[in-house]
Amino acid sequence: MPLSSKQRDFMRQIAVFVFVILAGCAAAGDDAADLILKIMPNDTLNYVWQIKSISDSSGIERGRKFTLAADSTFGMTLVLRGMPVAPAKRKEGVAPISIRIKDQSYIDKRSIEDSKTELFIAKGKMKYTENGKVLVDSDNDIGLDKMGEYQENFKKMENSEMRAVLDPAGRQSEVLGDEAIVNSIKNSGAQGLFPILSGRSTKVGESWDESFQMPQIGDFKLAKPLTVKSKMTFTKWVEKDGKKLAQVDLTTAWETLDLRGENDSGMLVEISKVFGTGNGSCLFDPSNGRFTEGMIDFTMKYRIDGEKNGEKSGLDVNGKTHFTFYMKP
Repeated sequence: MPLSSKQRDFMRQIAVFVFVILAGCAAAGDDAADLILKIMPNDTLNYVWQIKSISDSSGIERGRKFTLAADSTFGMTLVLRGMPVAPAKRKEGVAPISIRIKDQSYIDKRSIEDSKTELFIAKGKMKYTENGKVLVDSDNDIGLDKMGEYQENFKKMENSEMRAVLDPAGRQSEVLGDEAIVNSIKNSGAQGLFPILSGRSTKVGESWDESFQMPQIGDFKLAKPLTVKSKMTFTKWVEKDGKKLAQVDLTTAWETLDLRGENDSGMLVEISKVFGTGNGSCLFDPSNGRFTEGMIDFTMKYRIDGEKNGEKSGLDVNGKTHFTFYMKP
């Protein structure tokens, strides 16, 4: 039976609708973004970081079993500034950047069996308690003579400057500066400073792999750095605050091998049963080459065995870290 004019119009409308939907899907699949970090000379970017870590550990020391619980939160503002570059280097597309830290704060709560300590420290402020007894309280002029070392470390970090270079693809070089500060950046939950971008035009659904070295686990500097392998994926476009942002998801995994380490007191340890994994998501603005925000969760487990003054000790560690950042307007 021939179709009526109304039926033919309806079918044409359906066909047009289906075509628009299919074309839209195809365009979305082919929609690419330049995932390249850019910091121009004299640009200043402020990123607020927070790293929250919790761990539950159990072990034996001097023949006695014990349990240790720790809960810490470290906050800071990371300041990235584009540095002037020589004309020859500018032609090569490299961009030197300055890296500074400010507005630090640190909260640490620990319990070993029935003993509990709490520490809060920020610029010019400190409070420390043991089993509920206040030993240091800057607001009430208690124990001020014990603040010096902590405040000196904060002052050193805020007065120090680190340097890195972005290549034409926006990949950062090794961060250079005070070793303790550089290591704190490397071990603070981010891969370098931020998750590594592809450094090129990338389509939705594309992935790329990277790896980086972690020089320290807990309080122990490693004899050989631990390799962390990461996979990043440009998952989708996200509309936020009137901007079209690229969502980059990532997963990480520690290499599983036995390690050796040493702490500040010279204690040598064997680190075994190493396991670490992480996943997260970041938003990136391709229009100006900047991250806007991100979140990464890490889970880690390992065992530490060591000996000091003829006494052997062992500790099984289970920890989690939640890392967030966002760019201040």
